[in-house]
Amino acid sequence: MTFLDAILLGIIQGLTEFLPISSSGHLVIAQHYLGLKESLVFFDVMLHLGTLFAVLVVYRGTIGRLVVGGFSTLGSAQFYQKPITTVKTKVELRFIWLILLGTIPTGIIAVLFKDQLESLFDNVQLVSITLILTGVILQLPRLRKQKMDSDDSQAEDMETWHAPFIGFAQGCAITPGISRSGTTISLALFLGVPAKTAAEYSFLLSIPAILGAVIMKLKDMGDTTIPYHILVVGMLASFIVGYIALRFLLVVLNRGKFSLFSYYCVALGLISLFVSIFVAPIQ
Repeated sequence: MTFLDAILLGIIQGLTEFLPISSSGHLVIAQHYLGLKESLVFFDVMLHLGTLFAVLVVYRGTIGRLVVGGFSTLGSAQFYQKPITTVKTKVELRFIWLILLGTIPTGIIAVLFKDQLESLFDNVQLVSITLILTGVILQLPRLRKQKMDSDDSQAEDMETWHAPFIGFAQGCAITPGISRSGTTISLALFLGVPAKTAAEYSFLLSIPAILGAVIMKLKDMGDTTIPYHILVVGMLASFIVGYIALRFLLVVLNRGKFSLFSYYCVALGLISLFVSIFVAPIQ
């Protein structure tokens, strides 16, 4: 892999991680037609780590409030006297609890089906089909009239049972070609969660998921054939482009244009499926 390959894949990752068009699907297609034969699952995870830093930067204020508010609540006597009531009433602690609830099904799916899901990274035709499926998923919010964001905390816009459902959707989106952000945000909107809250919950929910994936792949660092300086270049590209793409998505989402990305996913999936049958990748 060259510097140019790493930069190109980093740009693709940064653009597609937050836009609901499947970063993993685009990476599989790009790697296929660039003729990259070595196993790139670890490189893919490192690019996701780059975009994770973009989430931390964009939502640094929210994360700071959750950390400070959560720890202050855990240090209060009220929490130990009435833990369930405290979780329900304290905004920051409740939102943290919702993230933990959503993380559980994602983790279970990742652990149980890790090898099967990773094997799909070599199947460009299957990824083309799952991209089309992502396009269908992105139409879900149109089936329900969207709610306006409340003036109160975002935690109050979600029901407790929403979290495991959205977490399960995130777990299924480990499949390349299924957009993580597209699936989780679409389901949240379909469940009646306002757009701003749906986006915030989706991207904060991605933090433990990406960290977990990175930890699981750390053991493969010694096996990768990609030089570490090229990994860093790819991560840097994904961070910079990811930050810009996330800001753009939030604007699009607030304007109610989220489902428009579905047409792109369907078109790309159909084109990639057709080309993969008749056109050989670069050797």
